[in-house]
Amino acid sequence: MAEQNLLIVNACLITGRGPVFPDGFVHISGSRIAALGPMSRCPKHGAMQVIDAHDRFVLPGFINPHMHLYGALACGMELPRMRHFGKVLKDLWWRLDAALELEDIFVSAMLGGVAAIRAGVTTLIDHHASYGAISGSLGAISEALGELGLRANLCFEISDRAGKGSRDEALAETGLWLESVRNWLAEEPQFLQRGMVGLHASMTVSDATCDAARELMDLFDVGAHVHVAEAMEDVAATKKKYRQRPVARLFKQGLLRPESIAVHCVHVDANDIRLLAKSAATVVHNPLSNLNNAVGVAPVPEMMQRKIPIVIGTDGMSAGVQDDLRVASVLHRPGAKDAQAGWSEVGHALFENAPSLVSRQFGFEVGTLGKNAAADLIIADARPATPVTKANVLAHVLFRVMTAPVRTTIVAGRVLMQDFEIPGLDEERLARDAQRCAKKLWKRMKMVR
Repeated sequence: MAEQNLLIVNACLITGRGPVFPDGFVHISGSRIAALGPMSRCPKHGAMQVIDAHDRFVLPGFINPHMHLYGALACGMELPRMRHFGKVLKDLWWRLDAALELEDIFVSAMLGGVAAIRAGVTTLIDHHASYGAISGSLGAISEALGELGLRANLCFEISDRAGKGSRDEALAETGLWLESVRNWLAEEPQFLQRGMVGLHASMTVSDATCDAARELMDLFDVGAHVHVAEAMEDVAATKKKYRQRPVARLFKQGLLRPESIAVHCVHVDANDIRLLAKSAATVVHNPLSNLNNAVGVAPVPEMMQRKIPIVIGTDGMSAGVQDDLRVASVLHRPGAKDAQAGWSEVGHALFENAPSLVSRQFGFEVGTLGKNAAADLIIADARPATPVTKANVLAHVLFRVMTAPVRTTIVAGRVLMQDFEIPGLDEERLARDAQRCAKKLWKRMKMVR
């Protein structure tokens, strides 16, 4: 296959960490960015494929650092009354993941992947659970996202909640996936997928499970991806059984480290925040999910004061991160009594922390546009209505880019969607497959009358 040679011209180019070019170009060679800058320096088109942005915003693809692709078939389910988070877990999510089959997992990943492409998300960090179909589940997700061409980091949610046999199978699935990634990378350094060691939460993982997870982390040199103090149930159960709070326990177990992702961190106190800072783990803030589940609001300003890297995810509420980023930008203002609280923090999460996290996982620059960086970028269906500068770029992204549909999505130089069309995708067939799988899944879960 010939190496991709693509030129995007006439772009209002937002590079992320770098400068802004109100009239710019991007030259893509293979899977990386070969050059970019003002149109006055644009190379001659030659034999290159040219995409004219027609003055629209061009920027790095979004990163969703905490996604649950397996939940795609839950939309519209007849749910029982669930007043607290423990009921949400037991009556919905644990029932669903225990009923999943491999076809459901593949179809769910396809649905979420297509939604990501349409939302301009080019990297998904997924946290998977399917205790009804453990073996082969990460392979099913990998196949779907590989077919679509998305960049991803996958893991299985290891837990003791389904018994020792299932826990051991989840550990084995994790090890096999990480070994597969290692082998693929040895053959193809540009492979678009990576892996982590996933864990549910402190309240459902024993010390022995933590030990086994840590051994996998050390063996494959990866971090943990774990829910931390999402709700008071996690705090109460961990204190009762282990006489520690979740952060302290996971820190002592060696699971929180610079490569790790600590998700939610809603119910953390001052000592928890101190330990999170000491661990150098990245915290994923999921504001809409936390509000939806009535678990509270994470103390993001306090964590950022301690230099904890914060990124914004969705927890499976959606594939796109735009709504969560916009909510995060205003969420803390009433409490702080400050009409600008959270503004710079969201900009830092978007342009600095999320790219840094994924760049470490992939070993090269991802999530920012620069020479030799990954050619992961999007064209929004919006043009600037006012001057765009480095100083005001966040306002343009939050209030123009994020309120418009994404027109074109490119990952590793491959055009996944152009002018709203995803080539090679039969969306009608995917919808039929999803309907068929959902009906069977709901029946197995006894979620239909």
